[in-house]
Amino acid sequence: MPSIPNTTPAQPRAHAAILVTGATGQVGRRLVPRLLGWREPNEHIRVLVRTQEAADRFAALGAEAVIGDLRETEDRKRALDGVRVVVNAAATFRTPGLTADDMYSVNRDAAVALATESAAAGVERFVQISTNLVYGPGVGRPQREDDELRAEGGYPYAQTKREAEEGIARVRELDVVTLRLAFVYGEGDPHIVAWLPRAADWAAHQRLPMVHHADVAQAVIRAIRTPGIAGRVYNVGDDAALTTAELFALTGREFDLQAAAGRSVEDPWLGVPDTRLAHRELGYRPVYPTAWAAWRDGAL
Repeated sequence: MPSIPNTTPAQPRAHAAILVTGATGQVGRRLVPRLLGWREPNEHIRVLVRTQEAADRFAALGAEAVIGDLRETEDRKRALDGVRVVVNAAATFRTPGLTADDMYSVNRDAAVALATESAAAGVERFVQISTNLVYGPGVGRPQREDDELRAEGGYPYAQTKREAEEGIARVRELDVVTLRLAFVYGEGDPHIVAWLPRAADWAAHQRLPMVHHADVAQAVIRAIRTPGIAGRVYNVGDDAALTTAELFALTGREFDLQAAAGRSVEDPWLGVPDTRLAHRELGYRPVYPTAWAAWRDGAL
């Protein structure tokens, strides 16, 4: 299917489209092929990408591609033409040389603008991909969806995603479902290895809540398909957080247990989510209940 060039407005379509933003990111590039496999008759998957190369790559898979920038109003409007569902997976945080301004412009400002324009375009559901980091400090137990969001300062990514959620929630005319993801990994994603230098200073027993890309995708499709969940928020993670020592062992790296012996865990509940709501309301069941299960199946 040919891509839609950035110089030609998308033509009205009789079919229903699901628009995915952030399709070239670590989450999006693994999500889109799964959505293509799960689409219903007369349902099309559309992506908003910035280059012709990316457009051609997704078109070869069977997706529609609109070339444009999520931060540009006209590009967003072209991408939304004829769309029934939006999955906003766009997020900026792993790119080298990234600034806080970059994060705010994509993670918050463009996301809120996309939600506002989605409401005006008659979009039926808007699935916002967020992060469990929006909770901020722990509260003495796994964090639940109705807990106060206290992420601020220090790490702009968490704050930009929190402010995006707050801004999108003010778009009252839109059916929004929010997925707060744990630490995403799997299928060749370099996230774990990139995280190891930071984790090297942790206590051996500090925990990192995780979720595999396959389970992110199943949460997204359930968020798209499940009726009667407008305004709901769901924590998405696996069944057991991984300790620092396990994180290193999983990747075949040595963790300095002797150096870590005197370290304490300042906040044992930081980011640890309560995922029962997703289980009850979405029927979410992790394909990989632990990172070790993914390791055994060769899915890291």
